Amino acid sequence: MNTSHEIEILKDAIKEFGTSNADGKTSVSYGILFDKTANTLEALNGTLRAAKRQKKVSFDAELLMMPKDKDVQVVLLDE
Repeated sequence: MNTSHEIEILKDAIKEFGTSNADGKTSVSYGILFDKTANTLEALNGTLRAAKRQKKVSFDAELLMMPKDKDVQVVLLDE
């Protein structure tokens, strides 16, 4: 798995499907991200965790699971 490529796909999906939040950052719910990247990101959770470690995204959970975390916002930090 090419992590940097997967993170770029993730960032593009957040930009495409997300909206601007109160801080001016782009964010999208995990549920939308899950649905929209199902065919392009095989390991969404792994990509999210790698992106979080690299401070490219933030979200309030250790691991996001559907459908429990469908409303958790994934915020793009590194546009």
